[in-house]
Amino acid sequence: MIPLALLVVLAAAVWTVLALSLVVTAVFGAGVLSAFLTSTHFARTVVLEQGNTGSEKIQSVFAWVRLWGGWVTLACILQGATTLAVAAGLVAAWRRQTSFSDRGAILCLAAILATPYCPDYDLVALAPAIAPLAAQGLALGFRPYEKAVLAALWLVPIATRGIAGVRHCC
Repeated sequence: MIPLALLVVLAAAVWTVLALSLVVTAVFGAGVLSAFLTSTHFARTVVLEQGNTGSEKIQSVFAWVRLWGGWVTLACILQGATTLAVAAGLVAAWRRQTSFSDRGAILCLAAILATPYCPDYDLVALAPAIAPLAAQGLALGFRPYEKAVLAALWLVPIATRGIAGVRHCC
């Protein structure tokens, strides 16, 4: 029944996107699709490849490679490899007997790691990963390293841009 429920959710998502696309096209005209495609080209070339918005603001493997002077092709390859590894880890975690808290945390982290465009303000997605893990730790007890890891995850969004900016300016 669970796979059937997931298929229903997926179908609902697809139909929602299609319906909203039709509404947007009806309201703004057929040129909206071409404008969207133009904006994706802009985002890819200016934001990701050229880093004109500041690569230190983007927290991804792709941006890390570009920040250190790597080629766009290398950044794409490493980001792709990271995304595949994260997907494999996510599938493995969900196939095991892991707790719901662990699965939720892994899913939040996977969403952040899988994308080449993760601005530092998107690291707010760490909060839903931290909260259930902290609750689980309070209920069952923490392993010796878990409090430090959760604290570090909480502080990551504060430090990332500054650390990357220092490297970028030197």
